Amino acid sequence: MHRQQKSCLDMDLINAIPITGASPDERSYYDLWQSNLARPMNMATLAFAGGMLSDRLAWVFAAGYQVAMRRAFSLQGNQWSAFCVSEGGQGRPAVSIAQSASGRLTLQGAKTWVAAASVVDELIVKVGRGRSAVYLKVGRDRPGLMIEIPEQDEFLAELSKGVAVFDGLVIADNDAFVMPTMKLFPLYEAGSILLAFTGLLYRLGVPEGLTLANTYAEDIMHAELPANIVLLDRFLTELEGVIAEQAENLTENLAGWLADQKLVAMYAGLIRRKSQAIRA
Repeated sequence: MHRQQKSCLDMDLINAIPITGASPDERSYYDLWQSNLARPMNMATLAFAGGMLSDRLAWVFAAGYQVAMRRAFSLQGNQWSAFCVSEGGQGRPAVSIAQSASGRLTLQGAKTWVAAASVVDELIVKVGRGRSAVYLKVGRDRPGLMIEIPEQDEFLAELSKGVAVFDGLVIADNDAFVMPTMKLFPLYEAGSILLAFTGLLYRLGVPEGLTLANTYAEDIMHAELPANIVLLDRFLTELEGVIAEQAENLTENLAGWLADQKLVAMYAGLIRRKSQAIRA
C-alpha cells in the first residue's frame, strides 16, 4: 500500500536543474553543485537536486553526504564538509591534542576516509572517544594540515577518499563546538544519500524517483529516531523495487553502476538492522 504524497520539494528549483552531460571528476561535479545549489533551500530539495545533477553514484554519495553534514552539524553556507572519524591507518598515529613548546594546543596525527578530499572546504575532526571526545572544525588551508589523496579503489572510484595529516595545527578558540547526539548521523547519511539517488533516477527518466521523494522526503528529514527508521525501511523497500525494475536502464546509462550499486546494499543493511532492533 503506497503512502500519500506530501511534497516538501521546491519544484520550481528542481524544474530549473540542468540535465547536463557527464561529470567525470570530483572538481567538475563540485563546480556544477556550487553553480546550481549554493543558495538557500530545504534539505530534501538539496538532496534530490544534488542527485539530479549526478551522473554516477559517486556524486549521489557526495550530494547526500553534504546534506547529512548540514543536518548533523547545523552547517550553513555552500562549503563542503567532511566528518573525520576514522583514525590513522598505514602506521600513522591517531589524532591527538598536544602542547607545543610555546604552550599552544596543537593537533597531531591522521584521519582517514576524508570524503571528497580533493575539493572539501572544511573538516570536522573528532578527537578522542566517548563523552570526553572533542570536536573541531578546521578549514583545509590551515597551516599544519595536509590532505593526501591515495590511489582509489573501484568502489565509488571517482570520489576521492583522502587522508588528513595534522602536524602541529594550532587550535583556535573558535575551532571547538558542541556536538549533537552522533547516533543519528548514520541515519542522516543513509536517508540523505538514498533520497539523492531518487533524484538521479528522475534524471534518468524514471518518474518513480520523484514519486518516492514526494512521498517520503518530508518524513525522512523530520521524523524522530524510531519513526525515522521505520519510514526509511519502507522507503528502502519501495526504492529497491524500482531499482530491480530499472536494472537494464541503470546498467546501460549509469557510469560505474556494477561496482557502485553495493552503496544501496550497504545502507540497506544499516537500516534493516536498526529497524529489526526496534521491532524486537
